[in-house]
Amino acid sequence: MKLNLFSFGKLKTPGLRQAADYYKRLAKPWVTLQEIELKPLPIPEKTPQTRNKIQVKEGLLLLDRMKTNPLSKGSIYFLLDEMGKLKPTCQWAQDFKHWEHQGISSLSFCIGSSLGFSEEVRQKAQEVISLGPQTLSHELARVVFFEQVYRAFSWIRGHPYHNEGS
Repeated sequence: MKLNLFSFGKLKTPGLRQAADYYKRLAKPWVTLQEIELKPLPIPEKTPQTRNKIQVKEGLLLLDRMKTNPLSKGSIYFLLDEMGKLKPTCQWAQDFKHWEHQGISSLSFCIGSSLGFSEEVRQKAQEVISLGPQTLSHELARVVFFEQVYRAFSWIRGHPYHNEGS
């Protein structure tokens, strides 16, 4: 299975690039993880109108990039957003297992810029998923996502990394 992670911004915080690469490397025997970084648009002012305009432009950029990325063509996509549905690790594992059994070979996940997602992007997404109720930086969200992917696949494959209900 291939997972594409579209994310606005780069990993610049010291240590987070290494953490993301660490979990990607651990998950490699079970899943291919590809990162696609998008450049967030500048925010000249923080008015609701400006926020909406930028969300729409970034949404178009995201949708266009997903269409032109060969590994994500035809894949369904999910948004990672603090207002989404909370999923415990066991649900992530069940979902990945279900998608594998359905023969879905490619899935895309998206982390928005600091302004979040446009309504159009939200409506076209398969599902909006939360990595927790708190707001995470896009950098930290990326690391948390990769760790959860590794944790879910380690559970599916019977690896002892995940200990539930101790």
